[in-house]
Order: sequence, then C-alpha cells, then structure tokens
Amino acid sequence: MEFKDIIQKRRSVREFTDEPVSDEKLRRVLEAARLAPSASNRQDWKFVVVKDTNKRKALTQVANNQAFVGQAPIIIVAVALMPERIMACGVPSYAVDLAIAM
Repeated sequence: MEFKDIIQKRRSVREFTDEPVSDEKLRRVLEAARLAPSASNRQDWKFVVVKDTNKRKALTQVANNQAFVGQAPIIIVAVALMPERIMACGVPSYAVDLAIAM
C-alpha cells in the first residue's frame, strides 16, 4: 500500500463495537508508539492503557466531553514526562513528539 493511500483512507472512528481488543493488537500499537521518533530521541513520554469502564467514562470529561472517548474499549493516554521542554521554534516538544507517536 502506498503512503498516499493510507492518508486518503484515514478516518476518525466515533463508534465502537463490543468486541474486545486483543492483547496482541494492543502490544503492536504500543510498540509502534514506543518506536516513534522524538526530539533528540529523548522519548520523554509514557503511555497509560485504560480498560476500566468507570475510568474510561471519567476521561470523557477531560476530553472536552466527547462521549465517544468513553465508549472506546481501550483508551491510551499519552503523558509528557517533561512538558516544560521547548524546541528552538518555540513549540513545546511534547506536542510534536506525542502527536507523532499517536
């Protein structure tokens, strides 16, 4: 598959099935995030996997009350470990790094 095909077929999922996410699929997603590039290869991040129904629902509030967030079977929360780090262009490095990883 060509990269342009991937971009053209990209979509934002807002509805989820009740089908559980396999541990293998979750592992592959987390491994891809772990291998993502970051500023100076610092990888100043961690990823928190949230499966608990009540915790997923609570995360809806910090996600601008977007209900679909709490309906996902798993939420991966990306956490910047050094949010104060600023790149030469004036942008916080975590904003770029976590966007690439996710």
